[in-house]
Parts: sequence; structure tokens; C-alpha cells
Amino acid sequence: MQYGVILPNVGPMARIDVLAQIAHEVEALGYRGIFLSDHIAIPVDLRSAYPYRSDGRFPLDSEDLILEPVTTLSYLAAVTESVHLGFSVLVLPYRHPVLNAKMLATLDVISGGRLIVGAGVGWMEEEFVALDADFDARGGVTDEHIAVLRALWSQPGLVMSGPHYDVSGVSISPRPVQNPHPPIWTGGISAPALRRAANLGDGWHGVRQSAVDVARVAGRIVELRAGAGRDMDGYAISLRAGLDITDAPYSGGGRTPLRGSPDQISVDLSDYADAGLTYLVLEPRAASAKEFVGQLEKFSRIPKP
Repeated sequence: MQYGVILPNVGPMARIDVLAQIAHEVEALGYRGIFLSDHIAIPVDLRSAYPYRSDGRFPLDSEDLILEPVTTLSYLAAVTESVHLGFSVLVLPYRHPVLNAKMLATLDVISGGRLIVGAGVGWMEEEFVALDADFDARGGVTDEHIAVLRALWSQPGLVMSGPHYDVSGVSISPRPVQNPHPPIWTGGISAPALRRAANLGDGWHGVRQSAVDVARVAGRIVELRAGAGRDMDGYAISLRAGLDITDAPYSGGGRTPLRGSPDQISVDLSDYADAGLTYLVLEPRAASAKEFVGQLEKFSRIPKP
């Protein structure tokens, strides 16, 4: 299993000096990748329910700091040497696919082929409205967007017309360093999302799923890919998960994976490995850069499966 880290490009630590410092520490500690989240404009009156918390409350408001992820990763590419540079996740419908193809190809080139394109459909309807993007059609838009990215990264003189995009007679150069293109990870656990991950992606990227959930998703993706004549060679099963290492074992009710003592977390890691997880992206619980790095230092000392 490989290990990456979500850098806090949203919230109070979203300052480029802080992110650069953390990125250096992540690389020095031997983690494999750094990943950023994607938000552009948080509405003052947010009513959309956040899908990753039981109360539906999004933990940011319109005044919180947000560094746009593509430009921020471009900066971090220049101050790191070997870590993967990824998104968890880039909301594809927020940007036009030709523009995305160009920016992401450039990022792969300037980083020497280190890009991982975590791709998502988005959930915040108000942000779609602000960006003049079609919220209701976001699933189909995302599928077509991925097809355009793949084609622009590999075909000269592209001719492609679909329900949402008409892209014909254009090429981009330089193309990505990675051949045939940077890996695309897509997420979600619904039936359409799993079909997207199996048929259009190079990996699945979940959020806060248990080992049992991961095993179920991985099994379904194996079935879907086998049905289409595809194997799992090189395919990533990845997960974004919170990290909260405590000195004493966590004994309260409702413990989530990767929260508790080093021994508890070691068991969680073994469970995830047995479930088929290949890339774990950690999101440390921390109020400062010092606490953030401290969590990563503790995790680095835990035996890995």
C-alpha cells in the first residue's frame, strides 16, 4: 500500500508558505503523494448538504481561505522532487475539458510526470450556479469530460462531438509526460459512479469508507472490469481518510478507522490492506502545521502491512 497526504489548501492553514513547509515534511518522511481539494467559491448562504458528514454541514464558510488546486499544485511541483501531485478531487464540470486538458498536461510536464487526476462530479449546487455549470447534468458531463481528456492527451487533430461538448480539429502540445496519460481516479459508491470508475477510470478514490466498504467496492469494480474484458493490472483502489492518532486507545463509541492509538490504527491498516486498498490518502486532524506534521510523524512509525 502507498500513502499520501491531503494538504490543507482550504481553511485556516491555506497559505502557500504553510503548504510548502508541509509538502517538504511529507516528502522527507517518505510519503508517496500530496493531494489537494477543489473549491472555488463558497456561497454565503449554503443550503446544499455536505455528503461526507452525517449532519450534512460543510465545515467551511464563505470567508475561509481557499487556494485553487491546479495553480497551487503547480507551485508545489517546483518545491518538491518526487511525490505524486494529486487532486482529491478536481470537480471536472467546473472547468471546460479543453482548458483542463491543457492545464493538467502542463502540470504533468513541469512536474516530470508526477500527476494523479482525482476527478469528481461535485455536490455543491450553489457553486455550480456561480460557475454557470449544469448541476443536474453533472454525471453525464463528467463522463464526457473524461473522454475528452483522454483523447486530447493521446490523439492529434481530435474529432469528438457529444451531448455536452463539441471538440473537433484541435490538439494540445506538449502532451503529458506519462504514457498514455496521467492516471484518472474517480470516486463514489452509487451504481453509476462505480461504472464510471470501472469503465472510464484508472482507479477508484473513495472518501471515509470502512474496510468492509472498500472490499465491497473493490469486488464490484473487479466484476465490472472483467465483464468489459479488463483486468486490474495497474488499477488503483484508493481512499481519503481522516487521521487522528492518540496516545491512549480510543474507547468511545462510534470509533472511525484511523482514529485511536498506534496499535488500533495498525489493525485498521491491515484490514484495509486485506480489503484490497492500494493507496491510502491521509487527512490529519490538526489545528496547526506543527500538529499536522506531528500526526504524520507518528503515523510514519506505525508498522505497515
